[in-house]
Amino acid sequence: MARYKTIPTKTNLMKLRRELNFAREGYDLLEQKRQILVVEMMGLVDRAADAQEAVEKELAQAFKALQEAVIAMGRESVYHAAGAVNIESRISINMRKLMGVNIPEVEVNLKDNAPYFSLHGTSIWVDESIARFKAVLQELGALAERRISLMRIAEEARKTVRRVNALEKIAMPEFVESIKYIEDTLEENEREMFATLKIVKARLQTRKGYAS
Repeated sequence: MARYKTIPTKTNLMKLRRELNFAREGYDLLEQKRQILVVEMMGLVDRAADAQEAVEKELAQAFKALQEAVIAMGRESVYHAAGAVNIESRISINMRKLMGVNIPEVEVNLKDNAPYFSLHGTSIWVDESIARFKAVLQELGALAERRISLMRIAEEARKTVRRVNALEKIAMPEFVESIKYIEDTLEENEREMFATLKIVKARLQTRKGYAS
C-alpha cells in the first residue's frame, strides 16, 4: 500500500502492521521454498546429465551391435528379422507433488513376446541389438522423467524468486514506509493537540484571573 493512499488513522496503522507481519511470514515461507527448489533443481541437473550420458552410451552400443549384425547377416536379412520382432511397450506416468509442483514418475514396461524367429540362420548380434535397444527405451524413460521434472521445478523456482523479490523490494518497504508515515503523522497530531490544549488551558487560566 503506497503512502499517499493511506489515511493516517490508528485503525489503518494496526491494519498495516498486521499486513506487514503477514508479508514477513510469507517472505520467510517463500524463501524456504526457494531454497528447497534450488537444492532439488541442482540434484536434478546432475541426474539428468547422468541419464543423458546413459542414453548416449546405450545408443552407441545398440548401433554397434546392429552394425555387427548387418556385417554378419547382411542388411536384407537383418531387415526381415527386425520385422519379426514382437515387443509391446507401455509407458505409465504418475505424478507426485514437490512444493506444489507436479513431478512425473515415468515407468517404461516392455513385454517381450519371444521367440520372434528361428535361431537358425541368425546372428547373436541380432539378439544383442534387441537387448540394447530395449535398454535405450528404459533409459529414455528415465531421461524424460528427469528433464520434465527439471523444467517444472526451474519454472516454479523462477516464480518463487519473483514473489520473494516483490515482497522484499516492493511490498514490505511500502508497508514500512506507510507505517512510518502514519506514526509520524499521528505523533505530530498529538503534539499539535497537546500544544493546543496548553494554549486553551493558559487562556482559561488568564480569563479566570481577570474574573477574580
